[in-house]
Amino acid sequence: MKPLRIAIIGDFTANKHTHIALNEAVTHCRQHLDFPIETTWAATDNIPVSASIPGYIDALWIAPGSPYKNDDAVYKLIRWARENNFPLLGTCGGFQYMVVEYAKNVLGIVDAGHEESEPDASQLVIAKLSCSLKGQQEEVVITDKDSWLYTVLKKDVITGFFNCNYGINPVYTRKLQQGPFVFTAFSRSGEVRGLELKGHRFYKGTLFQPPLDSTPEKPNALIMDFFRRINVNRESLSING
Repeated sequence: MKPLRIAIIGDFTANKHTHIALNEAVTHCRQHLDFPIETTWAATDNIPVSASIPGYIDALWIAPGSPYKNDDAVYKLIRWARENNFPLLGTCGGFQYMVVEYAKNVLGIVDAGHEESEPDASQLVIAKLSCSLKGQQEEVVITDKDSWLYTVLKKDVITGFFNCNYGINPVYTRKLQQGPFVFTAFSRSGEVRGLELKGHRFYKGTLFQPPLDSTPEKPNALIMDFFRRINVNRESLSING
């Protein structure tokens, strides 16, 4: 059987616990699925200017670990996936970069920026959180009952596992949520924790990190569903810039 091939976009660090957890979560899922999975980490500083990815790749996972060594490459891949109906999952840093890309290239917020990597940008759509979520857990309220999160988890409230200091600047929440770009989950205080692009084959993002809530006996349900959905109707697509 042809394996499902996922490119994990990020700068893997062997002693970074969130990267270790991501790899372990894939192993957890692999033991419970009836099809093979192959994952490959793609270091951002090795991605060509054209942001090309081999045609045998079935989906992208933008991993935690921002700022990346090559932010531009990450933004190009996110844009290509969004515009070409190519499956993409973004967690933590991936979620944040999905927001900035959409703000710049769809909503016309040309100077949209990420405070961690672009502190001088005039419109910081991603900014430092009011309270750090580094190594924290938090209740996440799923507000969109038609969302991927609710469809999979079937809960109004879940526990999110985080490892970040940055998220959507509340000042921009209403402006960013336009058309098919929808915020699906929030903290108790109203800060965005989940997003998806309606009508897209698979374009989902979470500020929380699903791998941090995965065990060999009970692999994370969101990651399992990501793999299963891509496997159902996968196509070989090639990123050409």
